Amino acid sequence: MFREVLKSNVTPVTYEIWSPKGCVINQHIKDIKDFKDRIDAVNVPDNPLSTLKVSSIAYAKIVMDELKVDAIPHLNCRDRNLLALQSDILGAHILGLRNLFIIGGDKPSGILKPKEVWETTSIELCRIVKGLNKGFAYNDESIKIEGKTDFLVGGTIIFDRKNEVETVSKKIEAGFDFFQSQITFNPNLVLNFFEKAEKQGVNLDKPVLIGLAPQPSEKALKKVLSFLHVEVSENLLKRLSQSGDFQGELISVLLEAADEIKSALSPKYKIGFHIMTLGCDYLGKKIIEGLRRK
Repeated sequence: MFREVLKSNVTPVTYEIWSPKGCVINQHIKDIKDFKDRIDAVNVPDNPLSTLKVSSIAYAKIVMDELKVDAIPHLNCRDRNLLALQSDILGAHILGLRNLFIIGGDKPSGILKPKEVWETTSIELCRIVKGLNKGFAYNDESIKIEGKTDFLVGGTIIFDRKNEVETVSKKIEAGFDFFQSQITFNPNLVLNFFEKAEKQGVNLDKPVLIGLAPQPSEKALKKVLSFLHVEVSENLLKRLSQSGDFQGELISVLLEAADEIKSALSPKYKIGFHIMTLGCDYLGKKIIEGLRRK
């Protein structure tokens, strides 16, 4: 199980696939079957970028059954009120899911532009999940439920976000069990964050999985950087564009970054990696093979 991997000496590697837009199971489950044994869990985002997708919980159940690996459905605070969120969490438990990844949610945009709810925050929702794990709803010991849930809770970490050290400290206090970061191409950004946390006396004693995103072309990479608001140095873009093998060079860059981060931070910190290919599963296979060789 994923929670056991987080406790072990193994480097955890998770993989993200998006659920489909409609009622047909997408190709990604089939595409990752031949390297699923090298993945510790599969994340399924919850209406990412405020676009309509199949329920993350329903699709996580399909992923778990099809691939026989742990699944981590995302749950955002944007689209549901507290009653609906807790109802979905209970449903996820009954379906056999034991991991949740809680986020605030992207600001609504696109064609649908759905009305946002945000009745709670990710930190407050984590506390509520921990309450459900004890058999109480709404984080209120006067509201008892039948039975208890048993969830491991993950949360986001964005290394260059303002006041992120303080935010992560509050998340640890709220009970988050592990973190997965936004995609990064700059190992110094990660190392500087951990150094800053140490200086501020924040004990990052939870596993942190660093986001890596291999892409097939310079155009695809710039599109990802744009909608995720991630910056890449001009020197790196120049290295990639002049390589003659963009895909191979980017894989090398990411594996170099992974090696530098892990070498600098392990074993003091529990470091793993979260792969976000945004559909390019053949590149996901390559980077996972590289990570598992190290």
